[in-house]
Amino acid sequence: MARDFEAYKKSTYKWEPGHEKHLRITKSSLTSDFDFCPQQYHFKRREDRKTPETDAMRKGTNVHNAMEEFYVYVRPNLGKVLKLLNDKNREEAFSLFVKSLPKPEEPYLLGEEEILLKRLEWELDRLEATQGQHFLPVINEDEIHVFTEREFVHNGKTHTVPIHFAGMIDRGFENEDGSISLMELKTGKWKQRWDWRKKEWKDDVFKVRGMRKEMAFYELLLLNAPDEVMIKNGLDPNDKVTHWGWYYPAANYIYAEPRKTRSMTSVMNNIAKLIHHYERNTFPAKFFYKTCAHCSFFGICDEAQEDTWV
Repeated sequence: MARDFEAYKKSTYKWEPGHEKHLRITKSSLTSDFDFCPQQYHFKRREDRKTPETDAMRKGTNVHNAMEEFYVYVRPNLGKVLKLLNDKNREEAFSLFVKSLPKPEEPYLLGEEEILLKRLEWELDRLEATQGQHFLPVINEDEIHVFTEREFVHNGKTHTVPIHFAGMIDRGFENEDGSISLMELKTGKWKQRWDWRKKEWKDDVFKVRGMRKEMAFYELLLLNAPDEVMIKNGLDPNDKVTHWGWYYPAANYIYAEPRKTRSMTSVMNNIAKLIHHYERNTFPAKFFYKTCAHCSFFGICDEAQEDTWV
């Protein structure tokens, strides 16, 4: 579907009192780039240095586009699919679900089909369990833009930073009480660590925290969006996020939980830290060799050069 990609340009904000530009903050720029490394943020978001498109990025785009359109094309078939499920004809019901996926312009070559089929299996289970009640999302890759301000004190003076929060929310489903559950679709791998004490695999705590921050950023968008923006996107301004979760079809993994207040606190703290770095015009590297070695800017980052860690 058409997107306002002009609104997704990199931020041109520079900290100067009275500067008219907005500091553009997205889920990726805040919870990924800046959280990972302030210098990476500087290279990507301030200097607008390009990073090559990877297979993982292309796969993610293809899967997200297909699922967005699936929820549109499946609408007229839902009654038929549900009847087939209730008649114990799951195979034909699933076939009708698959026919609701859009045809790709080019053949899938990166494992997209396997991910989409797993995702549709889960949706078929959900349709059977809900009998169609609140099955269709009320948020389906909705693009939200929020223009606001934040204040900070520098040299005894209070300054105002104009901010543009921007993002596309994967999916939101209405709960029975009218609240919203946000769900994120990921096409990569889920990370777990071996617990030597309990002799079992456990979810990687850093991965879970990172996902919670992403969901909290989506909640931040909805909390701050003007009523007219919510209504334009078909949302009730009074709806509140009470739950969130994420799908990892490639890992056969689903996670859902009540929203975490501390995750929103973490996001707000990150925003304050980001403004602090703009205020002082310093974006130092956060060096960890094992992760830095995979960074696109490894070769130009002074902190990551070999003589600093040998």
